[in-house]
Amino acid sequence: MFEKLQRIRVEVERNGKRLEEDQKKYDDSLARLKAEEATTVLGVVEILNLTPERAAELLGYHEETKTSPSKSKKKSPSEKKDEATKSWSASDNSSETSDDSNDQNTTNVGMEDILNESY
Repeated sequence: MFEKLQRIRVEVERNGKRLEEDQKKYDDSLARLKAEEATTVLGVVEILNLTPERAAELLGYHEETKTSPSKSKKKSPSEKKDEATKSWSASDNSSETSDDSNDQNTTNVGMEDILNESY
């Protein structure tokens, strides 16, 4: 009478073991992917002879000055993202009007070529 229940329990146990094994494989693959992405990014930075500061500037990252917690308002992640997008747009517009805009465009085209070759 309980044979069907027993078969299903054995199947659940077998599938649970498979799931654990597959989760470990997935986690390992994800870690290898992250490591390869980091290596690729570092390779591109090295090929372009970028300093960390110049790479951050190209990516629109601006380090904020530290203020005391009581005086500053905490911003939500979406507000921070909006600010980063605004600063990225502003840096794009300012680079187009500057004297070195041709250098900027050449660097971006070179970076695209390198990334396309990597993948």
